[in-house]
Amino acid sequence: MEPRVHPVPSTDGVTLTVEEYGRPGHAASVVFLPALGVPVAYYGPLFRAWAAAGRHVVGVELRGMPRSPVADLRRDSFGYAHLVRDDLPAVFTDPAVAGAAKVVLVGHSLGGQLALLSGAAGTVRPDAVVTLATGTSSPFARSGRLARAQRAAGVRFVGAVTCSLGYWPGHRLGFAGRQPRTLMNDWGYEARYGRYRLRGDRTDYEAALAGLPVPALLVDIAGDRMIPRAAVDHLAARLPSDVDRATIDAVPDHFLWARRTPEKVITRVESWLTTRGL
Repeated sequence: MEPRVHPVPSTDGVTLTVEEYGRPGHAASVVFLPALGVPVAYYGPLFRAWAAAGRHVVGVELRGMPRSPVADLRRDSFGYAHLVRDDLPAVFTDPAVAGAAKVVLVGHSLGGQLALLSGAAGTVRPDAVVTLATGTSSPFARSGRLARAQRAAGVRFVGAVTCSLGYWPGHRLGFAGRQPRTLMNDWGYEARYGRYRLRGDRTDYEAALAGLPVPALLVDIAGDRMIPRAAVDHLAARLPSDVDRATIDAVPDHFLWARRTPEKVITRVESWLTTRGL
C-alpha cells in the first residue's frame, strides 16, 4: 500500500508534508507524529499494517525533516512552540484530518511529547492521545549515580555543541538528526529540569499537562534503553492520575519496533481504542 502524499501549509508559511494511508471511516483517524530526527517514511511498515487493520492513518513529517525542509537552521530556527502552535493546528485543518469524525493523536518519543503538549494546551482537540516510548530525558529518571551522571553529561554536551555551532549536527553525531538551536534548547530544558518551558511561549505547560482534558495511553517498550520505564513514569506523574499505561514486549529498542514488530504495538493500542469507543 502506497501513501497519498500531500502538502500542508503551516500558519507561518512553512510547507509541511503528510502521508495518508487508508480512508476515514467509523473508527477514529490516527494522526501520527514521529520521534526527533526520524523521517515519517521510517514508519511505513507501521502505517501499512495499521491501515490494513482498518485504521485511517495520517503521518506528519515534522518541520525541518527531508520532506518539510528548512534550508537554514541558523536563520530559520524553530522550537516546540512552532510545532505545537503553528504546525499541528494546520495539520488538523487539512482535509485529510478535518474530514474525520474523530481523531486520535499518536506520537513516538518527541512526537508523543508534542501530542501531549498540544492536547493539554488546546492548540488542537483530539479525542485521545497515545504516546509510544515517550518519557522524560532527565537524569532524574535514571537509576544509579553513574547512569544519572552519564545522562547529565550527555545533555550538557548537546547544549554546548548547539550553542557553539548555532544548531545541533545530530546527523554527524548519531543522535536526533540536524536540528535548530531553539528546538534543542526546548529539549535540553526538559532534559535538565524534568519540566517543560517552551521558548517564545508563556503557557504553563506543566499545569496544562496536569489538567489534560482527553484520555491518554502511555506505552513503554520493554528493554528500551533510551526511554526506560522510569522515564515514562516520570512523565506520567505530571499527568492526571487516570491516564492509562501499557508495557509492550516488542523489539527491545527505541526505534526498531516500528519496523520489525509494529503489529504488537498496533494490537495493544487498538484494544485500548476499542474500550474508548474510538
